[in-house]
Amino acid sequence: MDLEALRKLLEMNAARAGNPLGVREGSCGDWARGLGVPERGETVLYTGCLYQMIPQIRAFSDLLRRLESLGHGVLDLAIRLDASMLSIGLDSAKLIGLIGRGRKRYLGILRSIALALRNSGVDFAYIREEPYNGVLYHDLGMDHLFEAQVKRVAERLAEAGAKKVITVDPHSTYMLRYLLSEYVSGVDLEVVHYTEVLVERGYRPRRSEGIEVSLHDPCYLARWNGLIEQPRELLERAGIHLREPEFSKEFTGCCGGPIESIFPRLSSEIAKKRVEELKSTGSNFIVVSCPICLVNLERESKGEGVRVLDLAEVLL
Repeated sequence: MDLEALRKLLEMNAARAGNPLGVREGSCGDWARGLGVPERGETVLYTGCLYQMIPQIRAFSDLLRRLESLGHGVLDLAIRLDASMLSIGLDSAKLIGLIGRGRKRYLGILRSIALALRNSGVDFAYIREEPYNGVLYHDLGMDHLFEAQVKRVAERLAEAGAKKVITVDPHSTYMLRYLLSEYVSGVDLEVVHYTEVLVERGYRPRRSEGIEVSLHDPCYLARWNGLIEQPRELLERAGIHLREPEFSKEFTGCCGGPIESIFPRLSSEIAKKRVEELKSTGSNFIVVSCPICLVNLERESKGEGVRVLDLAEVLL
């Protein structure tokens, strides 16, 4: 892949929209519409805008795969063409109707989490124009973009009055818990993942007796944040039987997400292998708690007789 063209494309989208795929920042807070969530408070629910970006992530990665199958020259030409179109103000995603399509399911996941927290007695605010968490810039080593994004997130949280942040996706948890202080001085935030809060508050999910699931531990959640038992505790409280794959917990398998934008075909092969591992438990359901894992494992599970669900869709 022409990495220079990809870098240029990501930088252009970051400059115009504040995220790698050009999603309108104002749409990241749509999950809270009608819930009466305040925009200022000492505790803020921060989603990182990743669930909201799933339709664009899926469409972009599918397009990369199709272009790569035609040859690396075609893929490189398409990326350079997209960057050229952006440079003159033409958004190819808008032109082919990708923006905003298919978001209902993912906004529903975020709303379910918010309602579960509220039902557990947790008061929280949100950021209407929520900034992206910057994880792709970090994973690709684009430090200048990541630093700018981290500072942007810190500014928005400060404007909202946050002293404590409840995160939804594990990338945001890691970024705020371990990386924020490296890039922004004087920030003192308590950062917790929503599963930690629900377990601590004694949340009782709806009962789903008789269901068996295979649990995929996202690397950012289990390996880097050390959050292994919380999803299992919530599944147990729901009466769901857990089947563990061979590679789980801190030794979990990869979903292929980290290399998706550079090596789409290899990313698919890794995700297929992980689906096979999870399917080998004999369960018809694979449960994840990461938007990137959800996209990759769901794509490669088509026709495999298993359904991939987010943890919030199972419990809440």
